[in-house]
Amino acid sequence: MTARQSFLSNKRDDGNLASLATTIALSFGAGVFFATHLLRLRDRERLRRACSRTQKHLLKGQRSALGVDLTRKSKQKVVVLGAGAFGTAMAYAACQGGNDVVMYMRDAKQCAAINSEHRNPKYLSEFSLHVDGVSDIRGICTLEELKEELHTPGVVIIHALPCQLTPPWFRENKDIIPKDALICVTSKGLYLPTQQLMGHAILDALNRAEQPLAFLSGPSFAVEIMKGDPTTLVVASDELFQAVRMQRIMSNFRTLRVFTSDDPVGVQLGGALKNPLAVGAGMISGMGCGTNTLSAFVTRASDELRQLCIAMGGNPRTIDGLAGMGDLMLTCFSAQSRNQRCGQRLINGEKVEDIQKNTTVEGIATADVAILYADMCGLELPIFRCVHALIHKRISPKQALVDLMGRPNRHEIVQ
Repeated sequence: MTARQSFLSNKRDDGNLASLATTIALSFGAGVFFATHLLRLRDRERLRRACSRTQKHLLKGQRSALGVDLTRKSKQKVVVLGAGAFGTAMAYAACQGGNDVVMYMRDAKQCAAINSEHRNPKYLSEFSLHVDGVSDIRGICTLEELKEELHTPGVVIIHALPCQLTPPWFRENKDIIPKDALICVTSKGLYLPTQQLMGHAILDALNRAEQPLAFLSGPSFAVEIMKGDPTTLVVASDELFQAVRMQRIMSNFRTLRVFTSDDPVGVQLGGALKNPLAVGAGMISGMGCGTNTLSAFVTRASDELRQLCIAMGGNPRTIDGLAGMGDLMLTCFSAQSRNQRCGQRLINGEKVEDIQKNTTVEGIATADVAILYADMCGLELPIFRCVHALIHKRISPKQALVDLMGRPNRHEIVQ
């Protein structure tokens, strides 16, 4: 073979290799594209099945009212139970999303002021409840009016009543609550008489196992929602479609962004059990400790919260998100938190009874339930136990620091 023939042969081989490499690259790219497409189809099919399971008992007209078509945003009837600070913020957020919003309260004067002045005279009165381009929030104050509003097909109920009043209210008024109405729970706490998660207590009060429930949580001071500060929340439901419904109702694509979750247990535990931890954070501030101590407290406390979430049947990853670490940081680092302020007052010598005369501090009583859960699950949880002991004056602040800092050395395990 001459030199010229050899050169041409090598050139052809190089061309064949380049062609082969190009073919392989194109095939790989096409494979990735089709695999991604199949995954999207799979997820879409899962959502379609979830929708079917949720709505198989509804008539065609009722399905339309629920806004099944996720490609368009339909106007929903939203009834907010409770006209406190957070109920007001939730009503305003739902109205910003273009929905027909009604707030139920027992105070007739408060109701009249909301309807005439478009302000809540008791809570967040500095903010107007008029939303530009959207119908104003309406107030109602009688059970007859509430029954009429709840009669709307596809109605969504946003529950914003105090935790300890919730199950008795639902038990007393269960006959006017439609069995297919989605109840979105925003109260972050546990029902103390039965030591239950709020969802379980509501279902027991209604005596229904199939009532659709969702749970909205995350770092969210009511005043900052009203100011329009960008805020992110998470909504969880056993039926993902119900979480998607609430996501579409509450998200306004400007100041409020809502994520979905299928872990109601984790979201409820994160929202409720961060309260006693926030009391502990207030105690740290009251002792005069700085950011080193508070950051360590929050980090290790979140690990204990994660342990308890696993033991109670929740997803530990939920505690890493908005309902866990997000809400925990909000309440531990901010003086706006009632629980955080309570911890400071306790360390300064005030009594629990005096602190709770004019305000409800969920973290005090919830600390008792947290220890009950820990004992039931066989968990040590030293931070929860120290906070509980400090609340009940069983140990001194100095002893609490010695107990926590003097624990045996160990390897940090991040789950």
